Amino acid sequence: MIKKIKKKKTWIVIGSIVLLVIVARLMLPYFVTRYVNKVLADIDGYEGSISDVDIHLIRGAYSIHDLKLIKVNGNKKVPFIDIPLTDLSVEWSALFKGSVVGEIIFEKPKLNFIGGDGDETKKPGNDTQTGEDVDWTKPIKELMPLQINRLEINDGSVFFYDFTTKPKVDIHLDSLQVLATNLNNADKQRETLPSNVMASATSVGGGKLIINMDINVLKEIPDFDLNLKFEGIHMPALNDFFVAYSKVDIEKGTFNLYSEVAVKDAKITGYVKPIAQNIKVVNWEKDKKNPLNLVWQGIVGVVAEFFENQKEDQFATKVPIEGNLKNIESGVWPTVWNVFRNAFVKAFERNTDNTVKFSE
Repeated sequence: MIKKIKKKKTWIVIGSIVLLVIVARLMLPYFVTRYVNKVLADIDGYEGSISDVDIHLIRGAYSIHDLKLIKVNGNKKVPFIDIPLTDLSVEWSALFKGSVVGEIIFEKPKLNFIGGDGDETKKPGNDTQTGEDVDWTKPIKELMPLQINRLEINDGSVFFYDFTTKPKVDIHLDSLQVLATNLNNADKQRETLPSNVMASATSVGGGKLIINMDINVLKEIPDFDLNLKFEGIHMPALNDFFVAYSKVDIEKGTFNLYSEVAVKDAKITGYVKPIAQNIKVVNWEKDKKNPLNLVWQGIVGVVAEFFENQKEDQFATKVPIEGNLKNIESGVWPTVWNVFRNAFVKAFERNTDNTVKFSE
């Protein structure tokens, strides 16, 4: 009889524990949703919302659905951040190496910047939206209690709008892929730059962007060694941008951009090398209805033609970057000289120069 009573009590205890686990599992999404909404509500100047939260206990993760952040005094139709799915979890590969760190995966995120003069007296939606007024590391750390060691972005987009210009500006990067690994040095590497960031994207006009960077984000001012290529941009596709800001439209041309930048102990060195090929600015038949604009485009076209390397049919320069991160300098005279150098001495090679090295 006593054994039966003990056995019955044992099953009652086991059943109660199972019931508590089930109830806790059912209630957990509710409490996590409340917590996420609180974190979003605490972001100054922005309104945040999500549609749902999924809990994945087995792999130590949770997923946030339809996260949106909208600037309080901004354009309500264009959220600053729009992420259909955010997955936050323990990074198991690092856990097996003895490090308890986390990873974040963003699926199809959209980041929307809005330019303009920021005049609040104008109609709503014309003010700027840059995100520079918020420390975004704070909400990310609150949403991910572990140190972030791996970050991944799949099929993201970055948009830039300006609704104050004529024509309105809408340029963007699509198919953005980013993979940042070993950010917290969970692999315990001894290299000066233990982390790596790789990114690729496609721009308006079919340009291909590729970025490869080794970095040490554990320093207050990170050290890094960056290599960037942005090639094959069909310039007429950017005419809304050119007309809005320079009153010049491009009839034909291809744009490429190359850069190498290294930062060591807040000291920066590097260059940016823009190269435009086969440029044609003026279309007489199209532009003759606007004589003043035609004259201006003619001047721009003549200047570009004069400083173009005729053999390679390209206009280019190389802008050196040097100094402290708090006081970055780009040399004016070296930039001007490099325009002449490309035009009359030797055309710049359409590639990075491999001249900037990170010195350990």
